Amino acid sequence: MQVLLEELQHMTEAVLSNLMNLSEEEFEQFADQRQRIVEQMQSFLPSITEKDKQKIRDILSHDSVILQRMHALKDEAGHWMEKRGAIRVQQHAYQQAFAVDSLFIDHRK
Repeated sequence: MQVLLEELQHMTEAVLSNLMNLSEEEFEQFADQRQRIVEQMQSFLPSITEKDKQKIRDILSHDSVILQRMHALKDEAGHWMEKRGAIRVQQHAYQQAFAVDSLFIDHRK
């Protein structure tokens, strides 16, 4: 149990120290690794001590900061998708397909 808690704490500290530079993929890897560790810890639940519980609380206390950054990245991606959709609509308006055999006649006044 101690090894798993140490690994979890080390991972959390690494993410916190590089929080503003992590990509979405790195956050996803962090979440996957964390889930794997938590699943491994399930078998140790009957033998968990008060010291272990305090260490878990300390690790979980950093979750709000990490979640805020993850939500900021999600919002950035959402805004980018919206902007890209608007650009696509504008481009589509200018790139209308015209019939090849059609004629355009301009009258002089």
